[in-house]
Amino acid sequence: MRRWSQVAGRIAATIRTSEKTRLLADYLRDAEPEALRDAVIFFTGRAFAESDARVAGLGWATIGDAVARVAGVDRAALAAAYDRHSDLGLAVGDVLAGPEMSRGPAPGYPGEADPAGTVASPTVPEVAATFAEIVSAGGPAAKSAAFESLLRRCDPLSATYVVKILAGELRIGLRDGLLQAAIAQAFGRSIEAVSTAAMLTGDIGETAVLAREDRLGTTRLRLFRPLRFMLASPAEDAAEIMTRLGPVVWTEDKYDGIRAQLHRRGAEARLFSRDLNDVSGQFPEVVTAATRLDWDGVLDGELLAYRDGVVLPF
Repeated sequence: MRRWSQVAGRIAATIRTSEKTRLLADYLRDAEPEALRDAVIFFTGRAFAESDARVAGLGWATIGDAVARVAGVDRAALAAAYDRHSDLGLAVGDVLAGPEMSRGPAPGYPGEADPAGTVASPTVPEVAATFAEIVSAGGPAAKSAAFESLLRRCDPLSATYVVKILAGELRIGLRDGLLQAAIAQAFGRSIEAVSTAAMLTGDIGETAVLAREDRLGTTRLRLFRPLRFMLASPAEDAAEIMTRLGPVVWTEDKYDGIRAQLHRRGAEARLFSRDLNDVSGQFPEVVTAATRLDWDGVLDGELLAYRDGVVLPF
């Protein structure tokens, strides 16, 4: 995890998109096969894939208590560090690197113990496994214990980025397009193939593995695994639109609602939001109506409310 964190820091330090892409591509090309999927997911600033609805459920208080115990300081030290940085990950790294620390950092690369013999930095798969453990832990105390155990194995830099990922605040300037471009560059694939696979899988980590194995073309639509939504592309004027889409173009009125994706097969139907979360429980009438349809497949559209014959935005 330390090497991952070092690369993340270098990516954050440059504003050149080409350099960000190169740094990431170099890292992905050399990544251990078992670490690649999780490493790429972490670079999205998430603990889990976009199509994975799990959340760690760690609050500020839980993180603060664990950091205070590991660093041997009062929680006020973390609050003061947060005031300096306005970033929880940086604040955690600051506190763990402070002079009050009772243990030394573990320099080096994932799984590599430092010469002083302190504990080795956790690997990316080990961090991912702990994230899964935190999710499945029964109650705040168990979640806190799992997080604290991981924190005690991290040097301050690794701890910084572990917390950034858990908080969803990576902030290293990596847009989705740059991540896809880095995967394409790392494994010599076309950006179009990477983009299509990412859309179909809803999992950029899995897409990276498929790219490494030259299996991007094997991706297929899978019902009840939400697709990444196709977004609109801006155009200067009608002439540009006709050049792009012509010679014949059909248009329709657009109502503002909630973008949603309906998956239906047999008697089962589920509804997914634009961020790929399952929102079936929020719209039971839509799901129930969908089970009476006579086709299997995916429907992408806007959820609209109707009252007295008038369309109402949500």
